[in-house]
Amino acid sequence: MRAVNLLPRDLAQNKSIREEDPAVVVGSALGVIVMIALSASFFNAHRTANSEQKRLTAARLELAAFSQKPRATNPKPVRTAPVTPIVPSPAITGEEASWLSAVGATLAQRIAWDRILREVSLVMPDDITLTALTMAAPTAAVAGAVPGTAPAQGFVVSGSAYSYDGVARLLSRLALVPDLSDVTLTNSSQSKSAGGAVSVQFSINAAVKGAPAAAAATPTVPATTGTTSTTTGVSS
Repeated sequence: MRAVNLLPRDLAQNKSIREEDPAVVVGSALGVIVMIALSASFFNAHRTANSEQKRLTAARLELAAFSQKPRATNPKPVRTAPVTPIVPSPAITGEEASWLSAVGATLAQRIAWDRILREVSLVMPDDITLTALTMAAPTAAVAGAVPGTAPAQGFVVSGSAYSYDGVARLLSRLALVPDLSDVTLTNSSQSKSAGGAVSVQFSINAAVKGAPAAAAATPTVPATTGTTSTTTGVSS
């Protein structure tokens, strides 16, 4: 036999919440909760924005009122009493002035060897091997020396390189060192080892800046001999 529904059609269509799908019910509830949370956050942000806008408006009004205040164009200078030092500054006497000038002249001729070595190490190429390094303080030119003679060099370096290009690179870099001048290649020679490796031996001279000034020659005044003649008169 076939089952027949005898209930009215309206009652058959109305379902209770228990007969609904649980996923649909949970999804609808979550949607309502999310909408309520979004609405609450929107109202909270709107209230915070209104509060900050009021503070900004009050600050602008205060700034406008402050800018409208009259300012003194020529303020009166404040007179201060002269400060008398407790310990008066010592006066430089003539003897102390000569001492200061001597110390200044000595410091001007001082040579910082550590600085020169640091500058040379910064410009040294990687393909250069140093075998000897000699540094000597420059000496003043002696008065009455033979014209045309070069002063003694204060910086002498010897070593080896893989090619003449490395030697030329070292010369150009040493010329950039502020404390060196007249960088000159003294000699260079090429040799070949038993294994066939080629090396270039070189020697470079340079002058160290800071040489003392040449001593001024003291002029010699020739001695003059004068004869005095006396005349005696005989009266009769």
